Amino acid sequence: MTKDLYVIQMAVTGDLKIGRSKNVGNRLKQLQTGAPHRLKIILVAKGQGHRERKLHQALRTYRNRGQRGEWFSEEAFGSIPVDLYDMIPVEVLDDPDWWKKP
Repeated sequence: MTKDLYVIQMAVTGDLKIGRSKNVGNRLKQLQTGAPHRLKIILVAKGQGHRERKLHQALRTYRNRGQRGEWFSEEAFGSIPVDLYDMIPVEVLDDPDWWKKP
């Protein structure tokens, strides 16, 4: 089974988690357990998990506080490659600042 590429965003900070998983819903639940704020799936690109490493490299300047890993600052949102950005659901794009709301 191929893995899906995902982007998950954290409320309050807007931080983005970019990763890959066979079951993004389960991955969200796992991440939520240790997260200080609510998490929301922003993008699921079916069968595109192989792109994770290149996406991390492309967005490395947005990596949180110079850390290694899969969390990036909210500013990375606008630098997601166009073909992936086009897969973001309309309801997410209609409310891009959802994470700023209490």
